[in-house]
Amino acid sequence: MCSQHTGSTSASRILLVEDVDAMRMYIRLALEGHGFDVMEAADLGQARACLRSRSDFTSILLDLELPDGHGLDLISELPTNIPVIVMSADDSAETAARCQQAGCTAIFSKDGKLCDLGRLIADVERHPAEGPTASVVDAELAKDYLIYLAEARIELQHAGHCRDFESIRRISHRLRGTAVHFGYNGIGGCAKAVGLAIASGKSGQIATALDALVEVLLEATGRHQFH
Repeated sequence: MCSQHTGSTSASRILLVEDVDAMRMYIRLALEGHGFDVMEAADLGQARACLRSRSDFTSILLDLELPDGHGLDLISELPTNIPVIVMSADDSAETAARCQQAGCTAIFSKDGKLCDLGRLIADVERHPAEGPTASVVDAELAKDYLIYLAEARIELQHAGHCRDFESIRRISHRLRGTAVHFGYNGIGGCAKAVGLAIASGKSGQIATALDALVEVLLEATGRHQFH
């Protein structure tokens, strides 16, 4: 179910739709640092429940790759006066065109700095951003993200064994979109390489890129014990 968090006294209320828990919490902290109130949803179903429960959202911050569908599927259900800012690690012209055609107000690259996200939304809403920028990753969030990386590595290895390229693409896409914000630039680069290899359709390149991604995930999580 959707959950609400209160920033300061800002009149701006954002619906944040993002499926990776640690990433969603990190984005929320960045937004609350700018004084926004945030309601969270982890998939399209939860987002729809949030929209049914409230009608006072001033903007929607929307991930594209979600467990139960594509983020753009939600846009046709929204009131036309709500700005939609898409978050995506996919910086292709095709994705940008699809978002524009769907009526998105702006696209925020997940390879960018989250500390700039509040400024972008404030500009979209024509509301001055206030308060400090949340630019430091909380220790507990960092631990949660390491757990996510360990789980992603296992899922990637299983998908590689089964030659499930769609699962490999989906997991790699999420890693690319989140790793940079937690200081794992190498993971983001390897995840991008996997996506490019899958797009090429060459099994040898896919296997090489996947091995490199699994190795960098193992290196990032190898010093930690998870219970």
